Amino acid sequence: MAVSNVYVYCGEGGLTVADVNRLSDSLSKNRQWVSHEGIALTSLTVLTQEDHDLFYTQGGHVEIKPLTKDYGGFWNNLNCYKQGAIDQHAEDKVIIFTGPVIAHDLTGIPMLESVPVRGGTENAAQNIDVEDKKLILEDNLYPVQQFNNWYNDESDFVPYYIGIPASTAKMMFDKFTDNLEELQADYDPTPYGLQQYIECELEEKFFWMHQPKGILAPYALHDRDKQLKRNGLWEANVRPWFVENAPDGYGWRGLGGEAESLLWEFDHEYRTISRQVSFIYFEGDTDTVLEDEFARWWIL
Repeated sequence: MAVSNVYVYCGEGGLTVADVNRLSDSLSKNRQWVSHEGIALTSLTVLTQEDHDLFYTQGGHVEIKPLTKDYGGFWNNLNCYKQGAIDQHAEDKVIIFTGPVIAHDLTGIPMLESVPVRGGTENAAQNIDVEDKKLILEDNLYPVQQFNNWYNDESDFVPYYIGIPASTAKMMFDKFTDNLEELQADYDPTPYGLQQYIECELEEKFFWMHQPKGILAPYALHDRDKQLKRNGLWEANVRPWFVENAPDGYGWRGLGGEAESLLWEFDHEYRTISRQVSFIYFEGDTDTVLEDEFARWWIL
């Protein structure tokens, strides 16, 4: 049992073997498995029918398990909620990635932050104000860790990451499967489809905890123009939060970086990616990621 317990689905409609190996490599590069004092920080469980020998084990920190049920393509991600609830104690943190994400910088801060159980406010990373505490307690809400979607209007929160206690994972799995026909009929089999279901059908049950802005950034492979447009969105939607006493309790968090850096710096002699960013999501065909020079040089 680790402080944070990551689950991913690998297979049709989910991550590829290479996606999983990039994720686990990135966790190794960020030294996320074990602290220097021997504390288990992060575990990674892969749910798949692929040959286990294809995956990097990262010294035994990656566990491969078979799917318990086939929900069809992308919807097999629902198994991650069930497996997290089975494997972990009710209060243990479960993290689910639903796309090809890698850990980039200062990853341990969000991954290791505590998420309280239903109706709880103890040990939250940032102080929850009095009114919000009252709301959580009176309405018996489920605290959830997700990051604001600053780059499009398809969802309020980025759909590729969710951090929750195992008890919340069980509740969500039960809701998904109790309403599976509706879920699969009315929502796209994509990370955004699942996120839209969460925000539309489960919103009244949740309290989304404050998180830093811009902590997860999408990178469109082989499309510099799109990335330059995202620099503009970053300036409009993320940079205004880089102030002292920011309302989210975080503001600028890029230790060792420069707050004035653009999100993506393609021509600067030493800046590359804003150090505000902890996770990068690859858009496009990840089989060609090594053909993208910026990704190869500065992301991987």
